[in-house]
Amino acid sequence: MSQIDFAQVEAAVAQAIRRRSTADLQLLGHGEISVVMAWPAGAPVAAVKRVPPFRDLARAQQYVTVCDDFFATLRAANVGIWPTTLHIHERPDGRAVVYHQQPIADITQLGSNVLRSAAPADSHPLLDAIVDAAARVCTRTLGFDCQLANWLWDGSTATQIDFTSPFALTESRDDLLYDTHTFLQEYPVVVRPYLRKEFTSLLRRFTSAEGALADMVANMMKEGLDQWVDPAINTINSRLGINLSREKAQWMYDNDRKLLPTVLKIKKVQRWWLTHTGRNYEQLLPEKTTYELLAREH
Repeated sequence: MSQIDFAQVEAAVAQAIRRRSTADLQLLGHGEISVVMAWPAGAPVAAVKRVPPFRDLARAQQYVTVCDDFFATLRAANVGIWPTTLHIHERPDGRAVVYHQQPIADITQLGSNVLRSAAPADSHPLLDAIVDAAARVCTRTLGFDCQLANWLWDGSTATQIDFTSPFALTESRDDLLYDTHTFLQEYPVVVRPYLRKEFTSLLRRFTSAEGALADMVANMMKEGLDQWVDPAINTINSRLGINLSREKAQWMYDNDRKLLPTVLKIKKVQRWWLTHTGRNYEQLLPEKTTYELLAREH
């Protein structure tokens, strides 16, 4: 992959955070956790995803190790992996930022776009591949985010593209294997213990194939892919021998649609507080969640 000076990337992101504007960045998209940038803007050679800063180098390296273990798990499960390298940028303040670097993908091959452009049918080989991958990857301590936007489909192979927040839990299933402070620092201190507990509980949803795939269906509802919801549910049930209902996926979608905009508002409150007390907020926030943006489109 092309060599990138991640000190320059971090400086550009820091400026965007201060200005609360991404006008000088070339965004390829964003989820609920991170944004995807084409770098350098104007003449990009790669896609980069930024993980919020870790408190020190050791914690950043711990996170990279967890990601490497997740890559190994996917390879062992015969799941396609989009070429990805992880880079640690050590800042002068002692914090360490991890960037994921990838080739820029063909957006027409993004899973949600593939199904959006496909003629309605009773099944699709992309859905078959995702269901089978979830069955091979999920364990009681490892979740798998199977939503369509995390996959590329070239007509024969499903390739996973998003690895910024591996759902790797401790044996007791009450915490992640890497420093959760990195993500919780985006929120007011007073709510962090509660959110840590709630987010960990939410992540346990993804540690069974049924839960991970029900979340995929809920995200299809968010994406406006209603014509594919029943085929997806039928594929899941027939290949896994379970009885996932549309009502369960709808319940998950309705809850996430209420929760995630509220979570973003809490982050914005923390950003306001820190910036008005002479401190730095460390994350580049979208103006709206994907739930709000896609609701406008559909």
